[in-house]
Amino acid sequence: MKIMLMLITALTLCSCATTLTSSRFTSAELKPGIGKQAVIARFGKPFKKSFTKIGEVLYEDFYYKETIYKDYWFEINNILHFEDGKLVSLEQGEEKRLYQSPVIMERKVII
Repeated sequence: MKIMLMLITALTLCSCATTLTSSRFTSAELKPGIGKQAVIARFGKPFKKSFTKIGEVLYEDFYYKETIYKDYWFEINNILHFEDGKLVSLEQGEEKRLYQSPVIMERKVII
């Protein structure tokens, strides 16, 4: 009985795992003009922010990382550009393939 209960528990927990196969930023409802607070409420706090003020206009960038599986694991940076607190554009930044197989080279011994 204990084994059956442990098996059911393990299957239940394993079935809860999901893998992202597309960016949540491209499939989300991101539209120009959405406010910073709405973006933070939807995606959480960014891992990095930058800003600059030119004249009376405040420009801000929010950086988000996500890991996606498309035949291989990738880490993707998404950069959201804001102007006076409103989203003006979305840019995909650096994309890095993760978990690359090591290259194994054979050594030939010449006698």
